[in-house]
Amino acid sequence: MKKRYFGMDVVRILALCLLYWLHFFLRNGFYSKPVDNPVMIVAVSGRIIFMCCVPLFLMITGYLKCGKEWSRDYYFSLLPILISWVMISFICIGYKILVAGTEKTLYGWAVEFFNFSGANYGWYIEMYIGLLLMSPFINLAWKAAESRKMHRLMVAVMVFLTILPKTVNVLMLDGGNTLNLIPNYWVNLYFITYYIIGCYIRTYQPKVSRAACFTGIVCVALTFAFINYMTGHGAKIGEGYTISYNHAGTAVIAVLLFLSVYQIDCNNKMICRLATLISGVTLEMYLISCVFDQKIFSWQKGYPAGEYWWRGLAATGLVFLLSFLSGWCIHQISVRMSSLIQNRMNK
Repeated sequence: MKKRYFGMDVVRILALCLLYWLHFFLRNGFYSKPVDNPVMIVAVSGRIIFMCCVPLFLMITGYLKCGKEWSRDYYFSLLPILISWVMISFICIGYKILVAGTEKTLYGWAVEFFNFSGANYGWYIEMYIGLLLMSPFINLAWKAAESRKMHRLMVAVMVFLTILPKTVNVLMLDGGNTLNLIPNYWVNLYFITYYIIGCYIRTYQPKVSRAACFTGIVCVALTFAFINYMTGHGAKIGEGYTISYNHAGTAVIAVLLFLSVYQIDCNNKMICRLATLISGVTLEMYLISCVFDQKIFSWQKGYPAGEYWWRGLAATGLVFLLSFLSGWCIHQISVRMSSLIQNRMNK
């Protein structure tokens, strides 16, 4: 179990770092630059790898929640998450009012809070609440499938419905309308697909050499980056073939990344404690980072793509540190408040 859970800490921290890099590219002007040279193609391949951040978080959830059954205590695990979200939403709204100078009516701010946009990345909490509520029933379906063949079929069906459409439904015969070769209706359920993939990995513990994983990651990322360059004809990244969270390229890279690190072991107690400490507050770090990344990442605008990497490392490192310090404080408060509420309700 040591291997498993230290590995999960590593995967979670890796996902958070990729997330910060993705947001760095979002705010540093990358999307407005033409993909017309090898340096930009490499940058696009990096962005493709960064897209795996959310799928990694979802596979972690499936891995750790697989087998969990419905219970009152299980649903109580949502309480500290909700408290953290409420606290961070108020902090972000305060930032928008006091620092960004955003003006809205009281009702307007109330709408922003309740539609999960008070914190810029609140969409993840909105999705995650539903996933945790549904997961005991997904687990029942997983358990009922019993055989490895049925589990593979379950994964394959979900991949077909939620991942492949975004990959192949790109053919345009009249210059404007795509030809849907695969039903496109279910694509927004991709988070369940990644959850089920996490269940599969937890159940069967597949092993793949890290060399094979890293080779596959590089090959897939460069392939789709080159496709983007060819289809965009040297224009901005959005003009060419791009990938999203629910794309086969993203899914393959996310699975390979997960498999390459999830069984990592560590006998150094200090490193284990540090990994556990950071891993335990990644959700808060994710949500609160919008307060810091908007300014810090925007300072990197206007620089050539060749400088993205060292500038990104410095910028994301600073955001990571500030997010950790504030996220840890928020996490401590939310855990204590949820314990008090739970104790009161159990009396």
